[in-house]
Amino acid sequence: MNKPLVALNVVAAAGAMVSGVLALVDPAIILPAGAEVSGGVSLYAQAYAARALPLGAALLWAMTAKGRPALVPLLVTSGVVQVADVAIGLAQGQPGMAVGGTTAAAIHLLSAWALTRRARTAPAAA
Repeated sequence: MNKPLVALNVVAAAGAMVSGVLALVDPAIILPAGAEVSGGVSLYAQAYAARALPLGAALLWAMTAKGRPALVPLLVTSGVVQVADVAIGLAQGQPGMAVGGTTAAAIHLLSAWALTRRARTAPAAA
């Protein structure tokens, strides 16, 4: 994978991780201005962080590990998770979540596609 694509994926994964930590520290950050933090919001923030932190860490590891084991499945999983975030953001009237999720999903899924395509067209090793 080329360096700009690696950098974009690292930024997208790190962004999801930072968002998870910020939501844990202050669950109000995921709400529209003026909305109250309820138990459900706190639970959602914890669940988001529980998903974003280990998935982001696994993706960061796979992006930098020699031979990049399991990179394509992690990119696809990360992309699908971001698509779910887009749906949640749209349903909850959170444009930032929808835009961020769309951007990250596109980066992860297009990267997985590019790696898969490159693997199919690479000459067989002798």
